[in-house]
Amino acid sequence: MPIIKDPRERAARALEKRHLLLRFLREELYTTPAVAAELLGVNLSAARATITALDKAGLVKRHHISLLPSLPPIVIVGITQRGQSMAFDPAKERVIERSFEPSRFSLIYLEHTLDTQRLRIQAARIGVAAWVSGDRLAAVKKGVKKPDAVAIDLSGRRVAIEVERSVKGPKPYADVLSGHLTAMHQNKWSRVIWTSPDAQTRDRVRALVLGVARAVIAGVDTKIDPVQHHKNLAFCTHDVFTTLLT
Repeated sequence: MPIIKDPRERAARALEKRHLLLRFLREELYTTPAVAAELLGVNLSAARATITALDKAGLVKRHHISLLPSLPPIVIVGITQRGQSMAFDPAKERVIERSFEPSRFSLIYLEHTLDTQRLRIQAARIGVAAWVSGDRLAAVKKGVKKPDAVAIDLSGRRVAIEVERSVKGPKPYADVLSGHLTAMHQNKWSRVIWTSPDAQTRDRVRALVLGVARAVIAGVDTKIDPVQHHKNLAFCTHDVFTTLLT
């Protein structure tokens, strides 16, 4: 990005970056400086400057979370309640009352969350504007897993997204497939994309999902017909994820 020499343009760009990060955190609640840099399209130093400005204004707060005494802490940037009050558009949105709570933060899901955020950023860059993270979707019945996100692709189709960083046992995939086939039967979404960080994980996830022989679809135990039930399932690696959203 070229250096902006005009002080007024620099100030306007700084405000734009703060607004963009605050809007992102409105729904995501937290992120890291590295992901913030990807969102803003700047280097890590510039992202930290934006975070510092928002922190000083009381709109976000930086939390230093230690993994091990021998390792440097992870910096988590979380939106505050005041930040939520400044992040929404009062003309057409309601304020989100949730803010980042360190006591509810889990390192176990951190990398998964950051992968999902990066995918959201990639999708936004190709023009995908509608993206809802799984924890903001409507409640589902007990035992049914929400997708990691739901987005509207560039063809106007509602797509469920599953981010698979590692391979699970067979039963979880049977349960997840049952949920997705039921959701598609009910027209909640029309496609499902499983995306993984590498080809080996992608291939194993695909084999496990497509290897499910029976699923409970809308309460009915059903033998899987690949022609009918696999046609709206897709599997990819993160680096080509956006090609499936066109």
